[in-house]
Amino acid sequence: MNPIPPPCWICGKPAITGEHITKRSDLRSVFGTVAQGHPLYQHRMTAANRRVGSLDAKVLKSPGLLCANCNNTRTQPHDRAWEKLSLALRTRKPALAPGDVVRTNRIFPFGTAGEMLKVHLYFVKLFGCHISGNNIPLDITRFSDAITYGKAHPNVYLRFGCGMTFAGKPMTGMSDMWLTPAPPGGSSSFATWFYYVDGLGINVMFATDGERRDGLIGAWHPRHGTTRLTIADFRFASRKRRSPIKPSPAVSLKHRCP
Repeated sequence: MNPIPPPCWICGKPAITGEHITKRSDLRSVFGTVAQGHPLYQHRMTAANRRVGSLDAKVLKSPGLLCANCNNTRTQPHDRAWEKLSLALRTRKPALAPGDVVRTNRIFPFGTAGEMLKVHLYFVKLFGCHISGNNIPLDITRFSDAITYGKAHPNVYLRFGCGMTFAGKPMTGMSDMWLTPAPPGGSSSFATWFYYVDGLGINVMFATDGERRDGLIGAWHPRHGTTRLTIADFRFASRKRRSPIKPSPAVSLKHRCP
């Protein structure tokens, strides 16, 4: 007998697809063709390198599952908006530097605010997959509602910057997620993690109203009413370990083996 699929965390229908931890188009853009004869190697701080022979390998996907409709039709516009912004920021001439201000209306000349909302919702989806797949103590309902109704999550912020390097090369992958301890049966008030792709870094944060964190300074949210992004410096960000933030059990870094 086939096992019953778990419910999609967005809509509740049977979930059979996994979202890439690092977007497939980002991996393809950075590494090109990936095959058994031309693999990637997954690097973790606490485990041996793992050989990856396909961009569709399970190890590259979040354990938080989605139904096919939510992972494709419903969120495809969000994926495409991020794909366009990611490529534009990574190929910008001159290259991004800390302190730069990026005018996203030059990337999205039509409907800029709407396209940036889609970028926000892409990271809401990715965040929700991490929550669902790793039992992170955050209320996932507001994440699913944001995607279902096409509205910004009021507590998810993005900060864009220059990303870390690993073994002398730009890092591509995801950092650990760090979050404040949750009270018994409750939710964390703050969580933060980094998405890296070829020299670009995005600090994705959840912060309840009233949270005061250094990372929120200069962070972007759709309600701010601006489409300008101020570029931060994340080249050493993941080395900081501030109490009382504690690591989640579920994340990895990926980079082509030298």
